[in-house]
Amino acid sequence: MQVQVNKSSVEAVDQAQQRQEEAEKQAKQAVAQVEREKKRADVEIQRANLNAKRQMDILKEKEYFWGAGYVAIILFSILKSSAFQRDLLDFFRVPIRWYCRFIEWLVIPTYDDGFGNQVAYQAGEAWLFRILALALFIIIGVISVLYIIEGIQIYKKQWDDISKLCFLSSLAGIVVLGDIIREWLPVNLLIIFLLINIAMMVLKMWMKKSFRSRK
Repeated sequence: MQVQVNKSSVEAVDQAQQRQEEAEKQAKQAVAQVEREKKRADVEIQRANLNAKRQMDILKEKEYFWGAGYVAIILFSILKSSAFQRDLLDFFRVPIRWYCRFIEWLVIPTYDDGFGNQVAYQAGEAWLFRILALALFIIIGVISVLYIIEGIQIYKKQWDDISKLCFLSSLAGIVVLGDIIREWLPVNLLIIFLLINIAMMVLKMWMKKSFRSRK
């Protein structure tokens, strides 16, 4: 009877070892399967990334092509639009003309006597008005430059596809309809263009701020 008990114990130990070996084998197989699946997933991810990169490159090429064509159409429209050409020249010519008149006034400061005649100031008054006018001109110029730089920085932060679309669309609309617009609005077309883009920038900033406040 003792022999049978010992035999049963040995068989139980053997069975336990077999089950343990089988479990270890299954665990190794499971680990190997996981590794294979991981490698397969990595390969699929790499393929997907390459595919996405190729699609993005194709889209960028198409976007560049259509963008270049759109810009070319706008340039040809500018060459055809006499109103836009005049306003483009006036946009730079008028400030230069004002500057030249200011320099002439600084050389010989004058005032209107009420009868359409320009009368020169006396020597002491002339120098006083020269200094005051020059100081005011410098202050206004510095403030204007600072505002322009700040506006450019803000606009660069807001620059995206919507900004590009607004920029090109507003420019194209003003160029194509320039002659009609100038018949109804005595405003420089470039100023209208700037106002449209500034309004779009302010609207985008307000919408982003409103969306963040709702969150």
